[in-house]
Amino acid sequence: MDINYDRLWKRIHSLGKIGIDETGAITRWPFTKEDMLAKEWLKNEMVEVGLFVYEDNVGNIIGIYNPANSTESPVICGSHYDTVIHGGMFDGTLGLLSSLEVAQTLKENHVMLKRPFYVIGYKDEEGNRFSRGMIGSKVISGKVSEIDFCSKDSQDISLFEAIKTAGYHPEKYIESKIDPIYASLELHIEQGKVLEDNDCTVGVVEGIPYIQRYKIRMKGISGHAGATPMNHRTDPVIAMCNWINEITRIVKNKPYTIATVGKINTVPGAPNIICDHVSLTLDIRSIEEHILNECLLEIKEYEKKLEKTGIHITYELCQNIEGVKCDDRLKDMMESIMKKRNLSFIRLMSGAGHDSQNFKDRCPVAMIFVKSKGGISHRKEEYTSKEDCKNGANVLLDMVLKLCNE
Repeated sequence: MDINYDRLWKRIHSLGKIGIDETGAITRWPFTKEDMLAKEWLKNEMVEVGLFVYEDNVGNIIGIYNPANSTESPVICGSHYDTVIHGGMFDGTLGLLSSLEVAQTLKENHVMLKRPFYVIGYKDEEGNRFSRGMIGSKVISGKVSEIDFCSKDSQDISLFEAIKTAGYHPEKYIESKIDPIYASLELHIEQGKVLEDNDCTVGVVEGIPYIQRYKIRMKGISGHAGATPMNHRTDPVIAMCNWINEITRIVKNKPYTIATVGKINTVPGAPNIICDHVSLTLDIRSIEEHILNECLLEIKEYEKKLEKTGIHITYELCQNIEGVKCDDRLKDMMESIMKKRNLSFIRLMSGAGHDSQNFKDRCPVAMIFVKSKGGISHRKEEYTSKEDCKNGANVLLDMVLKLCNE
């Protein structure tokens, strides 16, 4: 059994017209006019497929295929349809519309399932408008907090107010939790070049990383750039450079672990003054929480050497995002499907966050990646070929068939 890839391709491009500007970039932020148009389009598509469709209290769109009227826990599948500013048509959309295509393929072939199959369009994954991402999946998994709804956009409108104005009932968000869930599946573009560089069609995602973000301050001693000999300096810039080299060395020796220093500021920041202190950011990610913590312990040991030279280092934890290791059984199942379909594949880490991570400790989680041409994402130029979309959706179809009949 195969999905109808012409139909999938047409839907991707149809949804891609909503929120598009004259440059070809797409912007669909949550609870805006563009978002509401996309929501209505998606609901109509689900209804035409013959799913039972409803919106929950925060605007998640849920379509159910359950021909046997099963009362078993469902297999849920989907992704988001909001975009970053000036984004593309495949991020999120591919996974959501592939799930819809799976449901339609099952219905057209009169496939009976032992478990219900839920197609879910998650609300506000990107977090661009309110700086609080993955609201929809957090609500469905039961991991949202009331403080999430207090976040505000640039017009001082809170997420709670925006949801309420759109006609939903955020005060009843607890009622929108789906429990129990048998398994969560998500198809997504890779957003990197690992599949392309390894000439692989699809990817088995090992996990979504735990992410910790820090502001770090390194204090030294300021002085005159000309009058202070090199061997008399306590220069935080030199310490910072050595520190960056060391954290890079540490993470390179760990599996599925990455670190990024994305922002640096020197004070006072003049060309003829030795810095008093530097501030920098650290974004460190790993699919194993204990490995992430090991990296931080190792860099702390190295910092003792810097402190002996007069450098004082302080940390501020800015964000701590929970990741998830994908289910081993489901990964093996996915590999078996790929072999039967003669698809080349590789196991890889998701560098980015996804709605799936919110189902950690709720149910087994699996993700399928397909290629992003050139590794491009979050830009209008992002592109996944029709063939790659088809292959990913067919793997998703086979996964749904297996899990919904367990």
